[in-house]
This record gives sequence, C-alpha cells and structure tokens, in this order.
Amino acid sequence: MTRMPSRATGASWKHEPFPEARAKLAFERRFSPDERRRIELGLVPEQMEDKWFIYFEDGWVYLHRSWTGMCIYAVLLRAEGEGSAVEEAWANRDPKEYRVTDAGYDAALLGYLIDRLLLGKEAAFPASIGSGTDEKASLFRHHVVGTARSNEEGVGSEEGGKKD
Repeated sequence: MTRMPSRATGASWKHEPFPEARAKLAFERRFSPDERRRIELGLVPEQMEDKWFIYFEDGWVYLHRSWTGMCIYAVLLRAEGEGSAVEEAWANRDPKEYRVTDAGYDAALLGYLIDRLLLGKEAAFPASIGSGTDEKASLFRHHVVGTARSNEEGVGSEEGGKKD
C-alpha cells in the first residue's frame, strides 16, 4: 500500500529566517490545484544527499539549504481561478549566507527546484556561468541538488528512490 508523504512544516528541520538582505526575482508561474498540493507538501531531507528543506506556511514557500538551514528563496503564492500563481519571489542576498547575485540564474534555479523537487518533473538543471566541462557541470549540479529526490519519490517503497 502506498502512503502519502507527510507535509513539511517549519518544525520539520533546522532552519534560519529569511534575511532582510534580499532581491526580488522576475519569476512568474501558474500551478494547477494538484501542483499546489504537491508544493504545499514541501520536502524534508532524508539523507545527506538531499540538499534542500522546503516548507509551505501562510501562503509562502520557503526553500532552505538542508546542511546550513539558510533560507535561499521565498515564494508567495496567491489563488488564481482553480489554481495558484506566484505573486512574489525573492532570493537571499546576504553575502554571509549566499554568494550568488545573478537574478536570472536564481530565477532559473528556483524554477528547477520547484519542478524537480516539489512537482517531480524531469527538468534540465540550469547551466551556471563558468560551469565549463561536463564533469564540472555534473559536480556543480550534485553540489546544488544532490540526487534531486522529489517529495513523492520512494513513498511507499523501502528503498526511498534516488533519481538523477
């Protein structure tokens, strides 16, 4: 029998608040009711290779690095028709917590994280500036998302599915 994954909450994992130093991202998306449900589930790390802790609270999706607990992205959703849409999206700009300053790359990575980790879609990892060789790009991808396990992968299985 397949079990439904537990919904992540702020109490599910260590995390830091979203800092005041932040930048608004040009990020527009719409989600069906089922996609909204998947987003609200969030993602709690199960192994060291799970690099993100994500939870939904009061209309906001918070995306934290799992090892440090630093909040990197915050996304506000609003109801729109039968689904939802992004009202605001923000990226951390505290240089002690997050050193990326390219808003275009942040928007692309945020889209990837939502698609792959929360919605379980196959998605292309955004190329980073200067990622160079395929090997360097692969190492960088692993550094950022580990195995990229989605919030419903492995549910109901003993192995806890890994997927690249």
